[in-house]
Amino acid sequence: MCEGMPTQWEQDVAETYVNEHRLNRPKTNIKDAILFSLIFVVLTGFATWLIYFVVYYVGIPSSLSQSMYEFTTNHPILTVVIICALVFFVAVCACSKIIVIGVIRIYQHYAPEEIRRRCLFKPTCSEYAILAVQKYGVVIGLYKSFHRLKNRCKGNIYQIDCP
Repeated sequence: MCEGMPTQWEQDVAETYVNEHRLNRPKTNIKDAILFSLIFVVLTGFATWLIYFVVYYVGIPSSLSQSMYEFTTNHPILTVVIICALVFFVAVCACSKIIVIGVIRIYQHYAPEEIRRRCLFKPTCSEYAILAVQKYGVVIGLYKSFHRLKNRCKGNIYQIDCP
């Protein structure tokens, strides 16, 4: 990331890139997205059932404290809901990079050219977000992307800013 005023060469390179490069319109397929979502839900449900079955087959609740054992035996549906929530949370964390990049690609596909051409950076803000998420992970990559959008995307100076 360049600090301070960019050189004239950097401004020229960034201006040429922003004004003349072909916008990337990634292919998006709603059927694939729905299929991915259904597979995700089915696998999460299967993992929940498997964990619940293994926990009760092995007899783990009997090795828990008395209050937890009573809770699991008195509230089996709530126990399944808690296990499902934990499995879903772990699955979302495991797939978060794919999900975030997919959302950015949907934006790139459907956002009007006038909005996408407002960015004065090389790479553009959406390209930067994908690169940052791939390089640093979801949390730090999104933080860097939001920081760039909030603090650096002001003014009228073309700049080069890679994650």
